Amino acid sequence: MFHPGADTWLLPDFLPVEGLVAALAAEFEFDAAPEYGATVVYADSFDWRLYQQAYLLHCHGSCWTLYHGDSSEVTVQQGGPELHGACFARDFPPGRLRELLAPALGVRCLLPLAAVHLRGRQISLLNRDEKTVARIVVETQQPVDGERSYRLVRLFGIRGYGDELSEVRRIFAATGVTEPVSPLVGFEEGCRAKGRRPLDYSPKFSLELKGGETAREAMALIFQFLLETITRNIPGVLADYDPEFLHDLRVAIRRTRSGLSLVKRVLPAPASDRFSRVFSRLGALTGPTRDLDVYLLAREDCLGRLPPFLRPGLEDFFAGLSRKRQVEQKKLAVVLQTKKNQAILAAWQQALKRRDRQPADLAGQPVRELAGRIILKRFKRVVRDGRALNAATPDAEVHRLRIQCKKLRYAMEFFGSLYPRQEMQNLIRHLKKLQDILGTFNDLSVQQEMLRQTLKTLPAGSQRDLDQAAALGGLLQSLFREQQELRFHFTEAFAQFGDQETSALFHELFGKRQEPA
Repeated sequence: MFHPGADTWLLPDFLPVEGLVAALAAEFEFDAAPEYGATVVYADSFDWRLYQQAYLLHCHGSCWTLYHGDSSEVTVQQGGPELHGACFARDFPPGRLRELLAPALGVRCLLPLAAVHLRGRQISLLNRDEKTVARIVVETQQPVDGERSYRLVRLFGIRGYGDELSEVRRIFAATGVTEPVSPLVGFEEGCRAKGRRPLDYSPKFSLELKGGETAREAMALIFQFLLETITRNIPGVLADYDPEFLHDLRVAIRRTRSGLSLVKRVLPAPASDRFSRVFSRLGALTGPTRDLDVYLLAREDCLGRLPPFLRPGLEDFFAGLSRKRQVEQKKLAVVLQTKKNQAILAAWQQALKRRDRQPADLAGQPVRELAGRIILKRFKRVVRDGRALNAATPDAEVHRLRIQCKKLRYAMEFFGSLYPRQEMQNLIRHLKKLQDILGTFNDLSVQQEMLRQTLKTLPAGSQRDLDQAAALGGLLQSLFREQQELRFHFTEAFAQFGDQETSALFHELFGKRQEPA
């Protein structure tokens, strides 16, 4: 990630650039590059995937530049698409830039974050032997949507010339250049002008409870955190930028539903019952589009499972899914934009904030006492149900175990900040292995069911329909075989999750009374 650079400073208002250059000229020779100027648009995914890996990307028209690290070294500069609304790594021409963006972004799109006017010049400082001993960049950054411009000077040292670097810093200080600043100040202020700030969104649940809250206070904080995730993703779902907006929206809805079912008698029963129904309907509403997304994202994998002569039939199948998704997406967008839906979310917000007239039975219980009981109960349920599974267990029962694992995971995430971090991470890591297998198993089950339903509706007669039926049959066989293999992987992962050591740690952490920190 980026951090304010120690060798970037603001030029004070009283100091003209010529004054700083004149002070440096007393000690060094100069080699100045031509002045540059452009209005650039910075881009990243909604969840800052590039920024998290210390990348900064901007474009000027169809010219893209990717920087890396605090030094702002150019990693690659290349042509690409013009950024009018959103674009993906696949929209870039083959080359180094696409090779770097594709794994970093995954299925997420690039969105414009901030537009900044840049104007500046790079100057090489030379010694008497005409050797470059340091470089400075004098630059003005003006966010397009901001009111203030920032005059910066950045200093880059050259290995082997430490004394000269110290001398440049001394000259800076003597001329009044003493206020350090982030080299990305224009970008950061441009983001703020657009209502964003670096790393202001993550799909991960990251709420930190202090430990002294009552159960009611803690759950209100948890539900408000999830509501913010829901509301922040709705615009991206409506615009249909990329499938992760809907995925994150669904996860936040599912966490909310799980919270209402996991932690009972904390909110008043009428509110709990009402909003359990509300979020159940909302979750069901988003299901069809997400199911189609999962299938469409697996397109290349599915094609790779078949011999080349069967693939055209599968292409027709995916073309049909794509058309169906457009229909489902429009239905979803209509409902999400209704005043009724907006009013429901606003009512949920108010229910969390207001004081209950008749508090629920466990509302005042310390959250530390409640959390351990809930987590341990869910762990025992997962172990019990997992031990009942075997190679012949129907898919529906495997799916129920998957739901139980999710509830355990959500409970551990909700209250994880109340327990030692390392132990919680270890337990969640074991649980995640189990969840990954069960999630893939469920996806394969859903995909096979969709294929079976499609086969039932295919008309008979034309060669095109026969080709599609043959492709779907071949894909069904491949998916079924993989699903059967997963049953054995599950047995191994569950044996590790439900072993004596893991069970002992669960009981040690969550089976004892938690004292306030």
